[in-house]
Amino acid sequence: MSQELLHCPKCQINFDRYNRTPQMLPKCGHSMCMQCLKESSKIICPEDGLLQPSDLTLYPINQAVFKIICKTQDIDLPSNQDKLQYCPQHQKLLELICVDDKCKICSNCALFGIHKQHNFLNAESVNKSIQDNLIQTENIILTIQDKIKKLKLPLINQKIHDQIRLCIKQQQTLAEEQFKEIINQILLKQQKVLEEIELKYKLLEDQFIKKETIIITSILDKADIWILGSNQKIQEYYSIKEKGEIPFAFLLQDSSTQQGMQIIEDIDDYLLKFQNNLLDIISAIPTINQYEQSYFDEPNILKDLSIIDQSFLKEIDELPPHNEFLGSSLPESTCQSQPSSNNISQNAISPQQPHQKRASQQFALVSPKISTRQQSASPKKPVHKKKLNTKVESILLNCNGDYLDLSQQELGDDEIIILEEQIRNKKIKFIKLMKNRISDVGAIKLMELHSQVLHLQSNVITEKFLDMIMNAIQKQIQIHIKTIYLGQNLINQFRVKKKIEDLKKLGISIQL
Repeated sequence: MSQELLHCPKCQINFDRYNRTPQMLPKCGHSMCMQCLKESSKIICPEDGLLQPSDLTLYPINQAVFKIICKTQDIDLPSNQDKLQYCPQHQKLLELICVDDKCKICSNCALFGIHKQHNFLNAESVNKSIQDNLIQTENIILTIQDKIKKLKLPLINQKIHDQIRLCIKQQQTLAEEQFKEIINQILLKQQKVLEEIELKYKLLEDQFIKKETIIITSILDKADIWILGSNQKIQEYYSIKEKGEIPFAFLLQDSSTQQGMQIIEDIDDYLLKFQNNLLDIISAIPTINQYEQSYFDEPNILKDLSIIDQSFLKEIDELPPHNEFLGSSLPESTCQSQPSSNNISQNAISPQQPHQKRASQQFALVSPKISTRQQSASPKKPVHKKKLNTKVESILLNCNGDYLDLSQQELGDDEIIILEEQIRNKKIKFIKLMKNRISDVGAIKLMELHSQVLHLQSNVITEKFLDMIMNAIQKQIQIHIKTIYLGQNLINQFRVKKKIEDLKKLGISIQL
């Protein structure tokens, strides 16, 4: 029998023993499949064009063709293959996926059958796409879990606690400097001030921990919900896979992937703020020369001890640290390298005495030191001029005149002043003084040098240094240095943005 008799002349699909059984047309004897008969409003023989009756009960099965079909299908079906992997209509391998109907189809279904003009993909391509999306989801889970380790509240709380303790220590050190010059009767008041400082910063610590706990908890909740949902999707994938079905949910990327990436971005943004803003809490602490001098102008400071409370503690209430402050801890050397001068008037301790300045000292930084009053009250002792250490002397001796690197020499402000005196008349283009515990006092002294570029990274310089430079320019003091690097100091780049722009207009570039 010709092969043409084994498929429907209308749809060109092979007859089968299920949905497309060969039905004989009553008027002409030709055959059509049952599926075409059901789908046709008018039944017309595709071979001779005769109109057939609409009653399908009049169309018997063509037994001759049906037997051949049954015999052929029984021979062609492999006994060792899962019958579900073959098309029941065309007995061909189900190697395509219909995306519209979400089912497996054969090539005949895609070209001639009911899936004609549907969107379909290769089964292997669909499986690979699903696997790739699954791998991406698992990688995002691992990334989030790794970053969550940095959001452990005990670790964050400990950093907050350490920073608060450092502030307490610095504030107490400043208080002790001020109280050293006061008679013994003030010691009781000193202890009270120290306790008040600790109490106030303890309250600030609790406030900061509460705020950061809310932020971190919010991020962790989002991350936990996303990871839980993603794990459920992965379990669903393996469950569907075990049943031999297709996990169409993983075929295309959904908003879940973007949400996971957003969680990663939120964590990175928080940690970036965490690293950049911790020093805000330091900048809010008042230095000694910020306390009002009028409180100490009276010769007898013990007349009213309550004014010391007001002078010393009011800055903590008026200047609370910035809300976003978390970052790396400040070295303990910060407290030691801060200028020990204050705004206590020299007239309050000793009679009117002129405060002598060197003719070469162009930058007036702070008011007279407490030690000046001590010298006025006791006989002067011979002072031995401090010298630079032998290593620094050796480096200066071998300096070629264009480049000087004295980084990590632990010079401090006192030795910086000595260094400036030795190289003042030398025209050294590039000077590096990173990690030398230099404060604003030493930094402003270096502005007298005849150099072009000055590297002062990783010291304890504050934004007041920029105010000193601006003040010197306003006094028409000539500054030769054109570029200053101040990264990793006690400077908040957001607060000094306007100052940096103003200095740039005046020809001085500040690099943070």
